[in-house]
Amino acid sequence: MHTGRPCITVITVVRNAENSIEKCIESVISQNIKNIEYIIIDGQSTDNTLNIIERYKSNITHLISEPDNGLYDAMNKGLSLATGEFIHFLNADDRYFNEKVLSFFIPQLKSSTISYGQMLYVEVDGKTQKQGKPFNWKRELQGSRVPQMALFAPLECYQAVGFFDTSLRIAADYDMLLRLAQKFHVDFIPAPVSIMHAGGISYQRPDLAFKESLIVSRRYGRSYLGSLGDFFLKHLKWFIFKKTTNFMKFMKS
Repeated sequence: MHTGRPCITVITVVRNAENSIEKCIESVISQNIKNIEYIIIDGQSTDNTLNIIERYKSNITHLISEPDNGLYDAMNKGLSLATGEFIHFLNADDRYFNEKVLSFFIPQLKSSTISYGQMLYVEVDGKTQKQGKPFNWKRELQGSRVPQMALFAPLECYQAVGFFDTSLRIAADYDMLLRLAQKFHVDFIPAPVSIMHAGGISYQRPDLAFKESLIVSRRYGRSYLGSLGDFFLKHLKWFIFKKTTNFMKFMKS
C-alpha cells in the first residue's frame, strides 16, 4: 500500500434508515485496520438517521447530508470524494460479516483488478443464502450474480470507466460491474464480505429490476431474444417464489 493514502474507502449511502444505520456504522468502525477512509452520503433524512450518525462523527472522514437524485447519484458523490486505493460500498441496511473482513481481504486486493467475495443474503422470513461464485462473463450477462456489497475495486478503475449511470434506478450497479469487467480482470475470493437483508427497491420492484437488467445486458452483448428469455424466466421464478411464500404463510396462520 502507498504510505499517506487510505488503503480503502468505505462509502455508505443512506436516507431514513434509523433502524439500521447504527449497525452498519459499527460494523465499519469495528474493522481491525487503521488506514480507512469512511464516507457517508445522506439524502437529507427526515427521521432520526442524522442524529445517530452524529454520535459517530469522529469516525467518519466525510459526511454529506443534502437532497440527491437517487441512490446512484449519492454513490457518485461518494466516489468523487474518495481517495483510498480501493473502494467498497456498504449501504445503510447492510453490514460487514465480522470485524476481520477488511484485514482479510485488503492484502489480497490487486491493482487493475476487480475483486469480490460472497454475501450472506437474509430473506424476509429470516432464511439465509450465501451468494457469490467465480466470475463468468456469459453467465453474468444472463443476470447479475456478483453481489455489489461484496465488490472491491481500485479507485483508478472507477475513474477509468466513469460514474454510475443515474438514468437507471435499480441496475446501475449491474451496469457498473459489467463496465469494469469489460476492461479489467475479475478475481473471486471465496469468503464472506457482508450481510444484506431483503426489502430494498429491487425486492419491492422486481418488474423494474428485471426490465433494467434486460436493458443493461443488451448494452454488453446479450442478444435481444436471449435477454427477453431471461426477463420472462426471472418473472416466472419471482411469481413462483411469491406464490410459495404466500402459501406457506397461509398454512402457518
